Amino acid sequence: MNMTMKRTETGEQMLVDAVLLIDGDNDPNVPPDYPLTPNTLVRVFLRPQAAMPRSLERKLANLPLCVPVLSLKGGANAADFVMSLHAGILHATMPLHLPFTFVTNDKTLAVMVQELQRLGRQAVLWSSHPDRSVSSVRRSRSAAAPAAKSSRSRRPRRGGRSAAPKVQEQLAPVSATETVEVPEAPRPDNGAPDLALVKAAASYARRIASIKDPPARLKTLLNDIANRTVHTGHTPQTILDELQRMGALTVDKNGKVQVFRPSR
Repeated sequence: MNMTMKRTETGEQMLVDAVLLIDGDNDPNVPPDYPLTPNTLVRVFLRPQAAMPRSLERKLANLPLCVPVLSLKGGANAADFVMSLHAGILHATMPLHLPFTFVTNDKTLAVMVQELQRLGRQAVLWSSHPDRSVSSVRRSRSAAAPAAKSSRSRRPRRGGRSAAPKVQEQLAPVSATETVEVPEAPRPDNGAPDLALVKAAASYARRIASIKDPPARLKTLLNDIANRTVHTGHTPQTILDELQRMGALTVDKNGKVQVFRPSR
């Protein structure tokens, strides 16, 4: 795996293999099955004079590149602004192949994730409240049709928050963590298989079949694929489709994953 050097506060040089940014205000969690290593650069963003939650502190205690970042001033969006600023600085100073993961329940940071992806960075937005996110996306889609036909003089039924549903609806196909529907994408009979894709999927299939507790839900599976196949040039959804074609795993309509281990 390609990595980059990062100097710690003690002057010791460490290899960085991924960047994890956590909103300690509204979602102080680590995604399940996230491959935390001593080389993971972690930033936890907190309000002024706030302490890191004990449960999160225990998970990150032994990581040498983990640093809490306190906002100098309070406010509803203070931590979000600081988180976006640090994400921009890290993007500018870190090699483009390093994946970024944002942990937050504030969907306004979807704009930052989308911009990083537009610039070629592998970026994922994850929240420990997926049900709320799915409900928001569904509400925004159901409200979109009548809103287009209504006149400008009418107010939307659900209040004045018209911008938030647009951001959430744009995020849905980007984050790949807010939907449990996996559309089937059969390969055309007259189309030759993508050998690079088949190789990447086969490599991941061997890996997931060898671990004791593979991801059991779709969102965690896509996050794991994104972090472990970032150098292949294929999207997590494309690799997931190929894994299903080759019979390595299945995903039901509720987002439950079943991995098939090779018989010996």
